[in-house]
Amino acid sequence: MAIHHPANTVISPQDCVSNVVPIYDGGPTHGEYSVAILEWNGNPCVGIRWNITERELNNPDKVSGRIICVGEPNSRGYATWFILPDDFLRNLLSGGDIASEIRNYLERNE
Repeated sequence: MAIHHPANTVISPQDCVSNVVPIYDGGPTHGEYSVAILEWNGNPCVGIRWNITERELNNPDKVSGRIICVGEPNSRGYATWFILPDDFLRNLLSGGDIASEIRNYLERNE
């Protein structure tokens, strides 16, 4: 079975990331992701990442668990976070324009 980097171990780049507190880790399953509250350059933020990439699903060494899956995003072979902008999160939570467009998209694609 594939192995991924648990959310609490994703600390790259080390000079930017600290105090990772996972709030969701979907595990080593295709389509799963992780979300964490962390500090980026000393500032609190929310990060998200895919636990396993599409390409890793085709790598026999990664599927077997002999090599750990890096996921996405990554940099030079290290698992990293995509930082969600605070204004984006506020818009989603307040039901703003971005939230409406996402809701419409999801309803069209159910």
